[in-house]
Amino acid sequence: MVELEIGDQGTIGAVRGDLESILGFKPDEIRGLPSDFLHTDLAKPGLHTLWMRCRNGEPTLLHAFAIHIEGRTSVYLAPVFDEHSLEVKFAYQSALFRGLAFAAEYGDPELLNHLARVERYTIWIAKDALQWSQADVARITLAAYVHDVGKSAIPREILYKPARLTPEEYRLVQTHTQKGRDVLTQIEAYVQQECAWLYDEKGWQWAKDVALHHHENWDGTGYPVGVSGESIPLVARVVKLVDVLDALLEARPYKEGWPLEKVRREIDAKKGVEFDPYLAEWLLAQDWNLIREIACRSPMRVEG
Repeated sequence: MVELEIGDQGTIGAVRGDLESILGFKPDEIRGLPSDFLHTDLAKPGLHTLWMRCRNGEPTLLHAFAIHIEGRTSVYLAPVFDEHSLEVKFAYQSALFRGLAFAAEYGDPELLNHLARVERYTIWIAKDALQWSQADVARITLAAYVHDVGKSAIPREILYKPARLTPEEYRLVQTHTQKGRDVLTQIEAYVQQECAWLYDEKGWQWAKDVALHHHENWDGTGYPVGVSGESIPLVARVVKLVDVLDALLEARPYKEGWPLEKVRREIDAKKGVEFDPYLAEWLLAQDWNLIREIACRSPMRVEG
């Protein structure tokens, strides 16, 4: 908590507390300056949540409580999120993305189970194969929720057709990748405009990358762009592998689930063709009995 004392002329006087930790200014750097320098409403009585100017020019969101006392104003400042900022952003994004994923494929009785398994496989690979930070594990897991969000624009009778798709129908289904990226881009703009303090740029970029590129192949034969190798965003390569893994293992209305050994042979055959060879090799080297165990575990909590 920081206290600023503002005189009747509107200038900043005494500064108490660690101002430098929240705004970057040393007390002597703002004493004597008009309170408008930090925010035009800084001295307005009451409790406000304000974007305030930091010394490095970046804005930060603070609670400001101002009270008039004997011709002067005391303003108490405190960060809105403090050390929990990223955790709050991820909680918001998780709720939003889960809702988008559910709405996109509403009517699929297996959807929630599929997303739960994809979540657990993604966390496993991001932590153990890639050894990513806890924050980045959370980001890729959130991105995995919305990999098929573009299916909201595909007719249900095609999505859930219990027979082979015609070439025209298949081309329409393929457009869900661009449509998913477009949906996320539009919603991202709303979030930036309406609640910028909950916006995580890296997380949204990863979500768009996954939505657009999770059907690309390592050899460049995938869609929609036909990008290949390491030009495919790594997050999309991870989600492609876990999405296919789950699709092969689990029964669906149009297919039976494959036994573990058959799935293992398929991943091996498509290594370096469809799948990132490092990720595929890592997966093949694991105890495949663990895969079934992971699929059946209780849901994991995504944290920042």
